[in-house]
Amino acid sequence: MTQNPKKSHLQSDSVFTEIENARLAVESAKKMVAAATMSLDDHAFDHAKQAIKNAKEAIARAKTGAEDPLLLQCEKELADAHHQLSETISHM
Repeated sequence: MTQNPKKSHLQSDSVFTEIENARLAVESAKKMVAAATMSLDDHAFDHAKQAIKNAKEAIARAKTGAEDPLLLQCEKELADAHHQLSETISHM
């Protein structure tokens, strides 16, 4: 039986991809929050809330049980963006 030399790396590649997807989702959410707080548009707020929800889901998919510093950073940045959005909405 011939083994695929990459097979042992599939799980780590998959974890890396999920972490990268989470990072990109957080970056997208941060940009959506920034746009919403600048425009003060209800539709932009809705899109920013959805982007935050999507980023939270991406982070949850990327978690493997062990704490990853990149995911911890993503969670912190997302929490900051969520706080910024909440503060903006509450002051309208």
